[in-house]
Parts: sequence; C-alpha cells; structure tokens
Amino acid sequence: MPIVNIELDWLNRLLGREFPPEKLTEELEQIGCDVEEVVEVMRSRCPFCNAVLEHPLGQDELKTCGQCGRESETPFETADSMRVVRLDLLAARPDLFDIGGLSRALRGRLGLASGLPCYDVKDSGLTVRINSSVRQPQSWRPYIQCAVMTLPSVDEGSLIAIMKLQENLHWGVGRDRKLASIGVYDLDTLQGDIEYRTLDPDAEPFEPLGMPGESMSGREILAGHPKGAAYAHLLEKHDRYPVLVDSRGQVLSMPPIINSEGTRVRAGTRRIFVDVTGVSQAAVVKALDTLVSSLAELGGAIETVTIVEPDGSERISPDMNPRIKEVRLSQAKRWLGLPLDAASLVESMRRMRFDIEPQEDGDRFTVHFPPYRTDVRHMVDLFEDIAIGYGYENIQPALIPTMTVGLARPEELLSEKIRQVMLGLGFNEIMSLPMSSEELHFERMRLEAPDRHARVSNPKLKAYNILRSHLLTGLLEALHENRRRPMPLRFFELDNVAELSTQAETGTREDRTIAFVEMGKDAGYASTRSRLDALLRELGIRGSYQVWTHPSFVAGRVARFVSSEGEVQAVLGELHPQVLNRFGLGFPVAVAEMRVYNVS
Repeated sequence: MPIVNIELDWLNRLLGREFPPEKLTEELEQIGCDVEEVVEVMRSRCPFCNAVLEHPLGQDELKTCGQCGRESETPFETADSMRVVRLDLLAARPDLFDIGGLSRALRGRLGLASGLPCYDVKDSGLTVRINSSVRQPQSWRPYIQCAVMTLPSVDEGSLIAIMKLQENLHWGVGRDRKLASIGVYDLDTLQGDIEYRTLDPDAEPFEPLGMPGESMSGREILAGHPKGAAYAHLLEKHDRYPVLVDSRGQVLSMPPIINSEGTRVRAGTRRIFVDVTGVSQAAVVKALDTLVSSLAELGGAIETVTIVEPDGSERISPDMNPRIKEVRLSQAKRWLGLPLDAASLVESMRRMRFDIEPQEDGDRFTVHFPPYRTDVRHMVDLFEDIAIGYGYENIQPALIPTMTVGLARPEELLSEKIRQVMLGLGFNEIMSLPMSSEELHFERMRLEAPDRHARVSNPKLKAYNILRSHLLTGLLEALHENRRRPMPLRFFELDNVAELSTQAETGTREDRTIAFVEMGKDAGYASTRSRLDALLRELGIRGSYQVWTHPSFVAGRVARFVSSEGEVQAVLGELHPQVLNRFGLGFPVAVAEMRVYNVS
C-alpha cells in the first residue's frame, strides 16, 4: 500500500502540545495506523512548476517532478528537510490519510478533545450548473460534488499537504481516478458561476497544469502531457471530454486528467474551490467530505456551493450534518468481551470523536458520527471504535473460559491419507476451480446436462456459470495445458463436488471426491484398475467391479466399482476419442473417479 509521510513538528503544532516521536507512534498504532519508521526526509523544488517535492526514502537527488512530470538533466535545488513518521495508508480509513485527519483522531485518543468535531458551514454564494452532456454515454461522468474553503494563507507546507491528500484520495477512494477525481483551484482566478459540461477533444484548447504558455486540446493532452498519458485510458474511448469552465469560458480542469495552469493554487492563496467528479456517487461524496473536513482541521472554513441539476432542481454541497447509527451495549459487550457499562461506552465513543446519547431502555444508544467517517456502515463497525476508545492496552489478557482441542474433520483425515497414497503412486496433485460451464462440463464430456443442476444465477463470466458435479473437467484441462511435456502425465485432484438433491437438508449433496488421470501411449483400463486397486487396499475398502456403460468412455473399456457397504462408488476406464479431440489431447487417456465421503 502507499506510504505517507507526516511531519512531526507540524503534527505537534496541530495537537497544541509537544509529544515525543515514541508517544505519537504508539498512539498512531493504537488507532489502527501501520507505522513504518521515523526518518529525516529531504525536499527539493521543481525548476519548471516551482512545486516542492519530497524525496523518496534513501534518494538524495531528484530530477523528475511528480507534479508536472518534467525531467531535468541536473538535480533539483534542495529546499529543506523535515522529520517525518512514515505510515502505510489504511484504505478503509481515508480520514487518516493526512496530517489534519490524524491530528483530529489523536486529540481524541490523547484526551485533548472529546466528542463530535463541529464545523461551522456557511454559503459561499457560488453556483455550479450541470450540463446534461456529462450524463450522455459518449461522455459519461455524471456525478459532481463541490465546496469552497477559506484557508489561512497557503504556504508551501499546506500546499504540499493538499496535493498529497488529493493524490491519496485518488488512490484510496477514487481507485486511481477510475471512480472519482478531485480538482482544487484558486477561487480568486475564477469569475461568476461554473458550468460542468463537455468539450470537443480536438477543439477548445487550454493550458494544462505544469505547462504554462502551451495551449493544448483535450486529445493532445492525453498524448503529450505526462498526466494525460498516465490516465488516457479513462477518457480515450469517449467522443467528448468532461470539463469545468467559469462564466468567461476559462477552463478549470478536464477531469479526471488535469487542471488548468491559470487556476492553480499557489503559496498565498486564501480561498479555494474544490470539485469531485466521477462515475460512482458514493466515491464522489466520500472524497469531498473527507477532503474538506481534513482541510478544516488545518484552520480552513467550509463553505457550501449550490449545484443546479440539468432539470433545474438545486442541491447544496457538501452536506456536513452528522450521520446517525444505533449501538447496543449488550451486543458490544458480547462481541468485544469487555466489561463495559454505560459510562465506559460513552467515554470510549467520545474519545473516538463521536457523540452518543442513551435511549430510554438503557441498552440502546444513538451515535452521531461525522460525514468523513465513511467506513461506518453497520453497528459492528462502531464496535471496533469502542475497542480502540476503550484502549487495547487496557484489555486484560485472559484464557477463554472453555478450553477445547481442535481436531481435523473426518474428511480431511481421509483426504490426507489418499493424498499420500496418490503421491506414492507417482501422481501430481492439481487444484482446479469449483466453477465451470455447461459446454465444458457436459458437452465436451459427451454428457447430457441434467434438467436440474447447480447454476449461478448472476455469473460474472460465462465460463463459470455452474457448480461442478465431477472432477474430470479440471483434470483434462490440466492435461491440455501440459500436453507438450514428456509422457506419461499423471495428475490427481481431491476436492468436493455438488449435486442438487431433494433428500439433502440444504437441497444440495456435497461429496469429497478423488479423481486421477493418466495420459500416454500405455495409458489404459488395466493400468488405471491397478492403481485404483492399490488405493482401495490402502483405504481398507472392499467391493466388486461391474460392467458399465458411460458416454464419456470407450464401450467395453469402462467399469464401475461399488464397495461392500454401498457407500463408496467409482467409475474408471479409457476416455472416448471424441472427448480427447474436444479437449485437444493426442494420446490415450485413462481416468478414475471415486466419491469417498459425504460432507453435506
């Protein structure tokens, strides 16, 4: 996963107290962050776009800018250095992607703040109008959320923090811009209302970020700009590209690719406009709520934007009102095994920056959580926060009240014995997928598909739309993949197969099955019979062979085995030439399949 560097001095300033690195790393671990190390990191300035860039760990020089993508023959000029704690990003918690969100969580853990963070939100007066063209198939990017932020004067540190949070959200929420992408602009460079529409990729050129003075069309950006080349696959199949423009026609950005140079945020910027566009409404809302709440922790003030839909209806963005869930004290105690009462439950929740109030029955509590906690979807998600707020370090280790000794299931003990026998007989084990297709599983085997068999109701792939009822298909596919290897080939598979059954409690009978196959010029009924006899002898199974007919086998070269108790049945013989041709096999093939244990 990506790693983010958090500046320790800045983190302490946001906390309002000086904490040693050891204390901060310990608390970060407690809230679920994976701390790598505390190191010194160098920073350099790009001579092309003037961006300040952090050096990768262990790299003393930079020659390539991660912002504008340009390369220099000589190393960039060193700007400064800083002491940082390196964290693995936790994809489930985008609110912990940056220094603002981490300081907010740490204030609760350290007892410096308690309860729900409050953000005073006012109206910016800005309007964004959505053109219906962005919701057409030829330019599909239908969802947009926006906000305005008033910040303390942006310095290089906060500018880097904004860009890093933007890119981290692109990864963690936007799935590398596939679902959602973020644009950040200097509001003072914009004029009037903003329109979200599309442009002709071969017309309406603008200056992309990092290339001042170079006006490029949308298609030229995809071909000639570093960011355009990296994310061209997201737009190149569209006939028109999404774009944001202000009232004088100035292009803000061409999402999800690049912003314009004229609207870039610079040191000294005080008001920024933020948009998030995408193809997933949930990802768009999540990204904006997380971004603006994190910037608010850096001293920013959130302002709403009026968004006008194509049909003329209006909505306000963002919605920073708290969300509500219910949690039960009795269930929290049962799930976590902690000696919780109402007071400790409330204290734990408030340490995690939630508001909580009891209901009349004393067991149910109403939890108010902030919009940036997009990971909270169910009561059990709150149980984890209760445990963190209670403190893992406060949990007393204890043996469980009932001691048991784990044993392997009977079918697994039997399977291990079969495995040892087959390996001793010179066979190699394979493992194939439990899903197949009707064409592969029945037609190629010269079998009639049963009227009732286990089908997948909504398969992702047509090649996997049924549950297998025998193991031969996987073995024959393995022979096909290895057909150019020296002969003979001997494979076996030991796994479950399933069939619909009205006698079974679940409506499905599931059996542990062993199947083995041999391909080569000497493969035949006799060799397969001798190996099946060896397996039966080792398992202590007695029974008899019977003349049998089976569409997949050569007539007169197939038999059936039934154990004395009738519980174990097997079929063995030489495969029919049509089956061999359908699987692309050029040598004789003999197989055996035996059901050894009912696991349903």
